[in-house]
This record gives sequence, structure tokens and C-alpha cells, in this order.
Amino acid sequence: MTDLMTQLGPLAVGSRLKRMSDAYMKAGTLFYEKAGVDFETRSFTLFYLLTQQSPLSVMECAEKLGISHPAVIALARDLETKGLIQSEKSDADARKRWLSISEKGRQAMPNLQKLWSVMEEASAQLIQSRRHNLLIALEEMENGLAEQDLFDRFQQVYKKKLIEEVEIIDYAPQYQGDFARLNYAWIEKFFKIEDPDRKALDAPEEHILDPGGYIFLARADGQIVGAAALINEGDGHYELAKMAVDEAYQGRQIGKKLCLYAIEQARNIGARELFLGSNTKLVPAIQLYKSVGFYQVENRNSPYARANIRMAIDL
Repeated sequence: MTDLMTQLGPLAVGSRLKRMSDAYMKAGTLFYEKAGVDFETRSFTLFYLLTQQSPLSVMECAEKLGISHPAVIALARDLETKGLIQSEKSDADARKRWLSISEKGRQAMPNLQKLWSVMEEASAQLIQSRRHNLLIALEEMENGLAEQDLFDRFQQVYKKKLIEEVEIIDYAPQYQGDFARLNYAWIEKFFKIEDPDRKALDAPEEHILDPGGYIFLARADGQIVGAAALINEGDGHYELAKMAVDEAYQGRQIGKKLCLYAIEQARNIGARELFLGSNTKLVPAIQLYKSVGFYQVENRNSPYARANIRMAIDL
């Protein structure tokens, strides 16, 4: 019968590796005990490292073993208690400790090496008798984690799922209040409301849609949480404007999804140019625009006093 961890698949891979590690540790500890050797399996890598290179600082051990500084200290404490290694304070830096193999540790080596050869052979037999080589798979996994750690991978997938949950819909008259609310909120937070704002936000049909523009809204959790507009400037020129995301929903990639959607719509309608006006103090917004392909161009006269930068994208 398949156990729960196996059923969970990738979700429980860390727990399954821990379970396998525990099995190795338990068997190793019992093997040492039956052989009459006072040695902990978990201390093997640090002890072996120090038999090959001594002395080493705690930090150097942590770097070479790929484990944390506190983990090295815990292992070293156990080995030092058994008398297998010794530690000394650095003459140059009292906070730094040097770890090295002790005389007792050297004397224990011949017997330990005999036990290690048995453990290595038994482990190799187990690995080689399987269809897939665990050592190769582990190396591949470690290489993958070196390229991008698990936390970053979790974040990447999480953001992707968040953005997939957001629906982009076309403007309808019942959303005028949401369109105005979202934009007034961010403008009042950073700047002052200007006359062009009031016209576009209070009467979007007259000032954006009727002249050939478009308004897109982002809906999540059943409510409107973001907005963007394409304003027709004539002769195939469109401005990406009135970009806003509810503050409670920022960080969920909604602005990026709106931006990409607006760019695609501009391409679909055959726009010759898509540009936007912004302010350099809005650093996250500028970074967002750059991430989707906008670049800074010569600033031109804008109806907004706050617009001190103009950006465009190649369609």
C-alpha cells in the first residue's frame, strides 16, 4: 500500500528525503554501536573533512560542507566532547575558532575507515541495484537548486498562480466608480488631482472611449482591483494611461498583467506608437514598464504637471 508521503509526490519530496536520511542515520549509528565505536553518523562529514584538511575555521567548514555556521558548531561540539577533534581560538581574532583533528581522532581513523568501507560498499550495492542512480539524481537536483533556490522557485510559481487568478475585462458603465476610485487613490497619495484627471475619470465614455480609446479592468476575488486605458491620440498614436491597482492587491502582478494586455490590444488594433507619461519618483512603476519593454524617450509637453518622463515601446 502506497503511504501518504508517496501519494503526495513532489509536495513531500523534502519529507521523503528526510525520512531516507533518518534511515541512514539510524542504521549508521546502530552499526557504530555494534562495532563498539563511539561515533555519530551525523558528524561524519565534518570529521572526515578535518582528517583531510586541518586546521579549518568554523566558517570554512560551513562553506566546504554547504551547511550553516550553527550546524557546524553543533557537530563540532559533539566531536570535541568525544575527544575526536579539538578547537582553538584564533590569535588574530578571538571570535574565530580553528577546528582540527585530535590525536585521539587520528588513532580512531584506521577502525573508522574499515567501517566506512563497509558502509560505502553496502550503500553502493543498494544504489546500483535500483533502476535510477540516486547519486546522479541528487547531483542534478543540487545543480538545479544552485541555479535557483527553492524559495525563489516557490515565489515564482506563486506569482504565476496569482496572476492567473486575475481576469481582465472590458469597461462597462457600471464600473465607472471603480475606475475613478482606483485612479483617484494613487494620484492623491503621490500627487495632486489635475483637471485632465477629473475629465477622464468622471466621464470616461466622453473623454476616453468615444474618441476611440479603450479601458480595461482587472477583476479578482469578485471585485475590480485594477484599471488601465488606451487613449487615442490620433494617427495611430495611443497613450497607456490611468494605470492603477488597488493597494490591497499590489504585489500580485496585476499591474504587469494589465500592462501586457494593453500592449497586446494596441498591437491588435494596429497602433503605430504606444507611449506613456509617468514620474521618476514612482520607481516600482518605472521598473514595471521597463520589464515589459518600455524605454525612455524624449519628454514632450504633457497635460499633466506630474509627468516628468515619457516612455515608449516598439510594437
